[in-house]
Amino acid sequence: MLKQIQLASAAALAFGLLTSPAQAANSLVIDGAILKNDLGTTFDAWTFKILGAGSFTVDVAAYEASQSSVTAAGYYTHDINGDGELTWLDPDTYFYHDTGSIQTTDAIFRCDDVQNNCGGATGTSNYFNGYTPETSPLTRTSRLLDETPVDGSVHFRRDPWYDVTVNTAGDYLFLIADFRLDPAEAAAGINGGDNFSAPTGFSGPVLDHADYRVTFSSSDMLFSLDGNTIVVSPIPEAQTWAMLLAGLSLIGWRLRNQSRKASSLAFV
Repeated sequence: MLKQIQLASAAALAFGLLTSPAQAANSLVIDGAILKNDLGTTFDAWTFKILGAGSFTVDVAAYEASQSSVTAAGYYTHDINGDGELTWLDPDTYFYHDTGSIQTTDAIFRCDDVQNNCGGATGTSNYFNGYTPETSPLTRTSRLLDETPVDGSVHFRRDPWYDVTVNTAGDYLFLIADFRLDPAEAAAGINGGDNFSAPTGFSGPVLDHADYRVTFSSSDMLFSLDGNTIVVSPIPEAQTWAMLLAGLSLIGWRLRNQSRKASSLAFV
């Protein structure tokens, strides 16, 4: 009986390794809203638990118009989350170390518009606290303007779209705010004196909040979401899957063998 319990426990463990977390996938979409108050605008901080090396893409859709002026050629609007409102977030994104609170010394890098305020073509600017692309635990690579029309963002020049290479696993924060959230403002908890800016000439804009949608995707990492915590883990290597499957096969063989023995004893 003890052996059967041990085998069943091993099978359950192996099954859990193969299937958990159930919602893990190569992409994850998060939605949120930034609010306007008397002091300025709020920002959101999403916890990132990165469990290994790899790379992933950050793709923001937030400014719900294709241009910053209603008279610009090709101007159109798109309600990102389908709530019946158009809002105007000029998104500013950051990655920080997660040390339990937001400190200026935790800031790693910033990415605002595609290329502009995202390191430009060389990708070396807008790192903080002495980090460079060579020394940073997370390295940022901006997408280029000629790539952005294909990513689905409404205002493809304004919405950030970039790749992150994980050099050091650990606990991080992803901050999203309206332009511009300085590290000192992040530490203070408010984007001081900030206001949302609707396209020039837009009639009756919603200016008390702004919606956003961020898509994280990867070919070699998996994402799962628990509250505001995003877990990012490398896809197991092929040999790991092979070992788990082999273990399941062995467990199945032993259970069948024990079942045959039990049947034989029943007829003695």
